[in-house]
Amino acid sequence: MTRQLIWSRRAILRLAWAGAVAAGALTVRPLAQYLTSEEDQPRSPLVYVAEIPEENADWLQVPGSRVWLKRDGQGIMALAATCTHLGCEVNYHRDQREWRCPCHGSIYDAEGRPISGPAPQALPRVAVERKADGSLIINTAKQVGLDERV
Repeated sequence: MTRQLIWSRRAILRLAWAGAVAAGALTVRPLAQYLTSEEDQPRSPLVYVAEIPEENADWLQVPGSRVWLKRDGQGIMALAATCTHLGCEVNYHRDQREWRCPCHGSIYDAEGRPISGPAPQALPRVAVERKADGSLIINTAKQVGLDERV
């Protein structure tokens, strides 16, 4: 004989409650990881650079930051690769010698001046300071003019 299960309303509610508790318990770990993530924590605006780019070389990205360096006959300049439209990180395309924003399509020339798109201003140039040992300190909180170099 087959046994027929009879579910009462109370048994169904208990099962639903246990499922809700289990689902809640499964979300605790990912939620805790998200809330304790250091990804969006405030960071120091200072970026230290030991390697100075060669003269007249193309833009060189400083690892772990949005800062790019370039050295020409007048000195060293630093650019923050942050779109002036909504703050997305722009990408440098060496073959076209231009910066492109993947979010809203802004395009900047090789020096960071806007060519097309919604970006209202040039990419921000940031302050560079040369230390006595030859290394550089870049202050991303301090913007400078397009022609300023160290």
